[in-house]
Amino acid sequence: MSSKTPLWEDKLLIGAIKLFACLPLGLVTAIGALLATLISYLPLKWASAYRVALVNIMLCYPEMSYREAAALARRSLRQTGRTLTEFSHVWTRAPEQSLARISQVTGLAPLQQAYAEKRPVLLLTLHQSSWELPNLLLAQEAPMTVFYQTHDNQALNALVTQARESTGSTLVPANTRGIKAGLAAMARAEAVAILVDHNPASSNNPQALLFNHLVRTSNLPHKLIQRYEPLVFFVGCYRGAGKHNDVRVYIELAPESIYSDDEILSLSAMNEKLAELINRYPEQYHWTYKRFRRINGIDYKVYHKRHVPALKRAKKANRAIRLEDLV
Repeated sequence: MSSKTPLWEDKLLIGAIKLFACLPLGLVTAIGALLATLISYLPLKWASAYRVALVNIMLCYPEMSYREAAALARRSLRQTGRTLTEFSHVWTRAPEQSLARISQVTGLAPLQQAYAEKRPVLLLTLHQSSWELPNLLLAQEAPMTVFYQTHDNQALNALVTQARESTGSTLVPANTRGIKAGLAAMARAEAVAILVDHNPASSNNPQALLFNHLVRTSNLPHKLIQRYEPLVFFVGCYRGAGKHNDVRVYIELAPESIYSDDEILSLSAMNEKLAELINRYPEQYHWTYKRFRRINGIDYKVYHKRHVPALKRAKKANRAIRLEDLV
């Protein structure tokens, strides 16, 4: 597959990653946070990343005032800037350097026990904080197949794939070929990891509640659970209060209802747990992802810049924007 972006843009992106990789990590993340902060102060018409984060937060936390939502959106964008720039180190340097940043791991023992019992394992993850690091950590424990979204930039794909597989995991694209590989891994009683806060492309996926909005939700986890009866864990991470970009990884057993035969009940439990994890560290979640493209089966285009006047009215009244404001 050829890149859809101009060649010079592809080369510029790779060049920027390699440049940041040469700088100290503290400086790199400070630059990322600064750039993201500057973006958040641009007019909403131009600050698309900040606008997306702001809309997402107000849809998920309608009880917040506009000022509270705007402050959280700005903090989260700063954290996202840190995360995206730090990936220059994660993707180009020895994995031991990234793993050394993990200062705490909780919940590893039950996962290790499942591996010892030769039981298939399903790991459900999210875009939170330094989300690349748990993959590097857990790939050392046992064979692990990881689903990922391919990028149009093939040079970036190659760089990211090599980095993510550096500690033993196997990456597969989130398509038919990847699903076959995931099924095979489950049949071998291995681990499969899926980012569950993605928007599934296929309309065959059902809708399930997420922050009180019905959104299209991947039913692949439910199908794997029903067919192979794996033990299901949620995996995430967050930044600690230290000054050295330390990261703390958590591994938690999924709620019992995720094993339900009822697909909607299972996926609702998955989304409910996902919301719980986001709520713990909301400023460290990747709010710039357009998760609410479709709500209740309708494309409201909630992220379009045409809604800037509605956002300004919400700001003036210091209230959260409502879905009906974005129709």
